Amino acid sequence: MSSLTSQWAWSLFEPTLMLKSAIYHYVKTVLSTIAKGDIPLSASQWQKIRGTAFSSLWLEFSAPKPPGTPPSLSAGLIPPILSQATGVVLEVGPGSGSQMSSLKGPQITKIYGAEPCIDLHSKLQAQANDQSLQDKYQILAAGASTDQIVKELLRGGFITAWKEGDTLFDTIICVRALCSISDPQTAASELYKLLRPGGRMLICEHVANPWTKPKGSILARVFQQIYMICGWAFFIGDCRLNQDTAQILVKAAEGDGGWAENNLEMAASFSTFPYLHGVLVKRS
Repeated sequence: MSSLTSQWAWSLFEPTLMLKSAIYHYVKTVLSTIAKGDIPLSASQWQKIRGTAFSSLWLEFSAPKPPGTPPSLSAGLIPPILSQATGVVLEVGPGSGSQMSSLKGPQITKIYGAEPCIDLHSKLQAQANDQSLQDKYQILAAGASTDQIVKELLRGGFITAWKEGDTLFDTIICVRALCSISDPQTAASELYKLLRPGGRMLICEHVANPWTKPKGSILARVFQQIYMICGWAFFIGDCRLNQDTAQILVKAAEGDGGWAENNLEMAASFSTFPYLHGVLVKRS
């Protein structure tokens, strides 16, 4: 069996491991909650359980791997992309800060990490401290919406005023983030509007398999759908394996005549985890 065929075959079943781990963390969190005498009855309580379980999963997923562990595909794609960040940076959904080591360049003046999962904030802050970025990295308890981001910036005194049409960031980073946002089109459009003229959006997102393209795989696309039916989004932080993020990003800039530069490429088109990666540049 060729190396590429082996990678393709492994990619079909690789999500099973993550889904299995996600279910484990969810069940563990439910049992732990009940053991404390806190019987979850309301929708908000169950939502909190989902959030806590996902945080535990993500901390496990993003933890340093043992020596000799082969690097993941995204691990090789991310550093060259993030090295292009400059000025004031917004990192959407940084999680536990696993890619923070790629944001230490002197060309970056400030980094805002918009992370809605409060359970991850302590780990994110610890990572900023470990990378000596504590004076440059600021955590925002926010998702990808303009309202939440601006509210947190105002609350922290990082900006004193904001009105519709004001731009705030030289670089916006989306790494494995857009797949979990409930309304990705609205989020992408709002992020675009916050990007300064000539600013860059740095992208590394897993997407729907491009099965209609020469290098795509219809079987991988079928497996993506099977995982979704088996509860992938429920157990893994609303993540979607079947999202056409490229089209979402293109549409976000349509009102301005499109992006000045669209340098997005697809990696591992054969797999259940194909990655859309690269740089988008806003018109000046």
